[in-house]
Amino acid sequence: MAVDDTIDWLIDKERTGYTMVNSLERLSKMKGFMRGGPDQPWNCRAGLNTLIIRVDGTLAPCFSNDNASEDWGRVGQPRFDKASLDAMKQSCELHCFSTLNHTVGSCYNDRRVIELLVKQAAHGFQGIRGNVD
Repeated sequence: MAVDDTIDWLIDKERTGYTMVNSLERLSKMKGFMRGGPDQPWNCRAGLNTLIIRVDGTLAPCFSNDNASEDWGRVGQPRFDKASLDAMKQSCELHCFSTLNHTVGSCYNDRRVIELLVKQAAHGFQGIRGNVD
């Protein structure tokens, strides 16, 4: 099964009621990304709200930068500098499709959070259906 077919299959499953982590919009963007097209900047939260701990106890902002030579610190002594993270993300964010960091980033979008609250209030806070996007 080709990548496009797999993503179309996931989109069809979500439309028939299956719960997916990624929104239909994000799944659609995956098709272009898998064909080699760059993503758009998307408020990646790597190193700010998520990180990886390597087996030796050192830290990295994400799996994509696991082998970077930058010293991001150790467990208990992180050294994530926002300016360095922002500089790093100028290039890597356009070539990364991290579902985790995209989902966390969408949670830090104030407009999205307010729209979600208004939508939930309109339905009497009866529970959230679907995904967070």
